[in-house]
Amino acid sequence: MMEISSKDVDILRSEVNEAIRLGTLTDKQLQVIYDNKLFNMFVPEYLGGLGVSLIEALQVEEQLARIDGSLGWTVTMCAGANMFVGYLESFLAKMIFQDPKVCFGGSGQIDGIAKVSRDGYIVNGTWDYIVGLPHCTVLTLNCHIEEKGELLYKEDGSPYFKTFFFFPKEINVIEDWQSVGLKATASHSVNIRDFRVSSNRAFEIDSNHPVINEQTYHYPFMSFALLTLTANHLGMQEHFMDELRKYFTGELYNKYFEFKDELFYQYEEKFLERRAAFYRLAQSSSDEIALNGKLTEQTTADIEKMCKGLVYKGRNAVLKVVPYLGMGAMNYTTEMNRIIGDILTASQFSLLLPENLE
Repeated sequence: MMEISSKDVDILRSEVNEAIRLGTLTDKQLQVIYDNKLFNMFVPEYLGGLGVSLIEALQVEEQLARIDGSLGWTVTMCAGANMFVGYLESFLAKMIFQDPKVCFGGSGQIDGIAKVSRDGYIVNGTWDYIVGLPHCTVLTLNCHIEEKGELLYKEDGSPYFKTFFFFPKEINVIEDWQSVGLKATASHSVNIRDFRVSSNRAFEIDSNHPVINEQTYHYPFMSFALLTLTANHLGMQEHFMDELRKYFTGELYNKYFEFKDELFYQYEEKFLERRAAFYRLAQSSSDEIALNGKLTEQTTADIEKMCKGLVYKGRNAVLKVVPYLGMGAMNYTTEMNRIIGDILTASQFSLLLPENLE
């Protein structure tokens, strides 16, 4: 069972305010991450990773987000990107993962164009919201493929694209992260202009044909991403519950005492129900991958519905309580205000938006 020591948890927690001030995780927090191989949770042991199960990783990501939203979000995004090791050419993977501080980051948007050239591709583009950018040693960016002056499309009309990887010295950083929450994720933008790359810089994330034939890499990436990001939301919602308890037990001032039992216990009960349902589905989907090597269409749909619903309902539950917390919750120097900002910011991630408002 993967576990972070209480000493390391204390270090991570004690550095939160400094990380927010800096706008990025601190050196002490990063050292804990490197020592515990948190960016490499999904990387095989023979490449220097932990090779943990999905359920173990979800629990750790939830724990980190409960400490701080920026911390959990950064580790989750970078660990999820490091999981691309399963789709890289073997020699490149071994070369890149020799670095114990290897950290992938990038964007899921197709915001670049890669023109086919004689010796590879010529890449141009601008990509937003690269989580943990100051710590990234590798950037993975999606590009629409252009050949002979024409952009290529699949039979269904969607863009034909490939994922390319770049190194920090090859990209331009645009420091534009100014969000109300997740402030220490340093989710800045990057751009690339007329940069030539060889064909081996491109890869495809295909869970049906991973390079490394292990269970983790057979998990469809969209479902994998939904589960890991939702685990973060669980952690942030639980952090809110921890702070809410202080308001309603007298540790922090709140004049709405007549509502305290109803508000707190209603929030706690519904949160625990959502959390239990989430882990039941995560476990059953993992069992399905182990048994069949893939997910059924029904399980894929269930994961999407569950994750989007959990984020939507969790956010609304927080907003329902906020009016009863007084002006303290609106003071940007308070922990409650930071938690609310983190939850609202994380809820803007397009992958987690609900299809409807039911």
